[in-house]
Amino acid sequence: MKGNKTNPAIWTGLVVIAVLGALFWWQHKVLHEPAPFSGGGDVEITVERGMTLKQVAKLLEQRKLIASRTDFRWAAWITGAERKIQPGRFLVPHGVSNSQILRCLMKPGIKTRDVTIPEGLTVSGIASILKQELDLDSALFLSLCEDSALARELGVPAKRLEGYLFPDTYNFYIEGKPRDIIKRMVAHFFDVFDDSMKLQLQKSGLNLHQAVTLASIIQGEVIIPAEAVIVSAVYHNRLKRGMLLAADPTIQYILPDGPRRLLSKDLQIDSPYNTYTHRGLPPGPVNNPGRIALQAALNPAEVNYLYFVARGDGSHAFNSTHSGHMRDKQKFQRIRRRVAREERAERIKENRQSRQ
Repeated sequence: MKGNKTNPAIWTGLVVIAVLGALFWWQHKVLHEPAPFSGGGDVEITVERGMTLKQVAKLLEQRKLIASRTDFRWAAWITGAERKIQPGRFLVPHGVSNSQILRCLMKPGIKTRDVTIPEGLTVSGIASILKQELDLDSALFLSLCEDSALARELGVPAKRLEGYLFPDTYNFYIEGKPRDIIKRMVAHFFDVFDDSMKLQLQKSGLNLHQAVTLASIIQGEVIIPAEAVIVSAVYHNRLKRGMLLAADPTIQYILPDGPRRLLSKDLQIDSPYNTYTHRGLPPGPVNNPGRIALQAALNPAEVNYLYFVARGDGSHAFNSTHSGHMRDKQKFQRIRRRVAREERAERIKENRQSRQ
């Protein structure tokens, strides 16, 4: 009896199946197996125009987005994506597969825009700019600025974020999330409020929230930067004496139709922010101050002024006595009345010309 012999075709078939199985496993691993790295949120990368696939793979590996440069390059070859990767800026999630990363890199990069946030805006004013420039959900932005849990998470010593959104020019994603924008602006505030400012804070007798609140009032008063330390001195001196701050920016903050010229009745509004009726600093900032105002709040000039009034040209007249202050105030009122007369005369002249 002859021994059993295995049909060579069966062996060949088994080998082919094994090879195909190995290839299928390898292809699945290269294309669809998630990277072993996990992290918080997305990672921003920039693919420069002219970068090779090898350079892109190296960048992704350095940012811990892929486990193997070789596998990533094979994935690009298998999917035909090798020459379809776009230049630009991309947000790539942690812990996804090579094929998912390639799909991301084959789309147009994320669009950004430079947005300037001027000093002295309230969170509402900032929301309006972001709505206009980025089509941001301003209602959600304002809601987050009132979120005490978010304020606590970001290290803000208050229940709301007014005062801590640092004014500057930012490059924001056009479709950015309000929470991400807020986090970036608050982080910038704490970058600016560096160790030297923290040391000044310790010497000032104020805590951080008080300093930011005072800085916001200074910001609201000052047009000429050099006057910031003098205005700061006035408020420091009034605080030490237990005097009312009588700061117009705190009234503007509570006006439903402001900012506008203040009326006598406005000074009687019942609010803890009314520094014409409540002593000391208001409960919190009345806008988002810049660097100069923050530094001025911590380093007032060494002067004994207790009063100041606008001159009408952006500058202020400062005084140590109430009588001197009243004389300067009367001068300003005369200037204001003269300007009003001139404007009224100009309007009458224009009306007459339009009727001719």
